[in-house]
Amino acid sequence: MKLVSLVSGIDIPPVFWAVGFLCPAVLGTMTSARLIHQSEQIRRLYAELQHSHAMMKVAAQTDPLTGVLNRGAFLARIAELRAAGQVGWLVLLDVDHFKHINDRHGHEAGDDALLGIAGLIREAVRADDLIGRLGGEEFGIYLPQISADDALALTERVRSHLAQSPAYAVNGEAYCVTASLGMAIEQSPGETLKDILRRADMAMYRAKDEGRNRIAAA
Repeated sequence: MKLVSLVSGIDIPPVFWAVGFLCPAVLGTMTSARLIHQSEQIRRLYAELQHSHAMMKVAAQTDPLTGVLNRGAFLARIAELRAAGQVGWLVLLDVDHFKHINDRHGHEAGDDALLGIAGLIREAVRADDLIGRLGGEEFGIYLPQISADDALALTERVRSHLAQSPAYAVNGEAYCVTASLGMAIEQSPGETLKDILRRADMAMYRAKDEGRNRIAAA
């Protein structure tokens, strides 16, 4: 005769039924134990799924090399802050002569330099400021809720910190880098983020044209 479990979804081995016929209390205890075990397994699986989902979300928003926001996530977060009324300064940073690092020391050193640069930027800005890698050796920084004077002082702190602190090392020898930075802020209520990006980009290239390792504001 085929034995069928009285508890839906739980496969009770035949030996349990044999014991249960002799002592129903034993079968009840065994069934409860299996229910508790399966409930714990479900809770553990749910927690693992939640953790995996959170990790996937972070990975989708993060630059895999430097750990800062990727371009899409960086611009999306700025849009969210602007929509919430947190207007701020957008700073574009381009590493000076980055190609020389790759040509002289190799692409692995270039990757190490980008990772080090991201870390130095983190050290120089405030905890709530946004940092993103926009592509190649170009980074973006968003400074919300800050005056023009304080934004300029903070941007200068980023520039000087990069110029004075080693970003990477090759064969035990440490190297610093310099960068050209362009700043822009919303000039009118209807100005788009694309417009602000364009002006910050123009300011950054003006800093390069004027000799690099400096700041220009739009």
